[in-house]
Amino acid sequence: MDRQKPENDIIGRVVTDLEKASEGSQELDCMISYALELARGEFDQVMMELLVKEGFSWGIISEIWGGKVPPYTQSLDCGIAGENIAFAMRSDKRQQWAAVHKGPDGKEHLAWAKTEVLARRLAALKGSVALSVGSRDTGAETPVEDSEALEDEADSEHLRMVSAGNHTTTGHAAAGAAREAESWTVLF
Repeated sequence: MDRQKPENDIIGRVVTDLEKASEGSQELDCMISYALELARGEFDQVMMELLVKEGFSWGIISEIWGGKVPPYTQSLDCGIAGENIAFAMRSDKRQQWAAVHKGPDGKEHLAWAKTEVLARRLAALKGSVALSVGSRDTGAETPVEDSEALEDEADSEHLRMVSAGNHTTTGHAAAGAAREAESWTVLF
């Protein structure tokens, strides 16, 4: 993603704020709604676009816009259009939830967050943005990388070892050791 474009700065801030949030909020819901419109290049909520461009804070925008956007970060039932969460799980070691969104072409987008709903929406947002940016710029999807997941290779390897579909002998032995080392909650 080109971080020099203002819309990419906003999308980047939404991703960062979702990663850091301890719970969902109307403010985060407004930010997601706006980021999705930026990714599509269409604005159904013109007033929100004007407020953002005028430099109003997300706190003010969410007060004005309260109840007019779906509760993306406050309800598991309120998904993003095209959201396809392959699985979600909680790591006791990290004290966070992981969620993986699988794009239409099979590319996976991993997200970690404090709650299940935040992880699910963040993974779906990353997938949606990657798909929109890729199709607009090159005609193909461009994956959004999760820098935190890439930084800690041990956790990445641990996820691969205990995820479904790993049928190597080494994977089974390592997965058994990984399951004994910490407790996971996996949801499909």
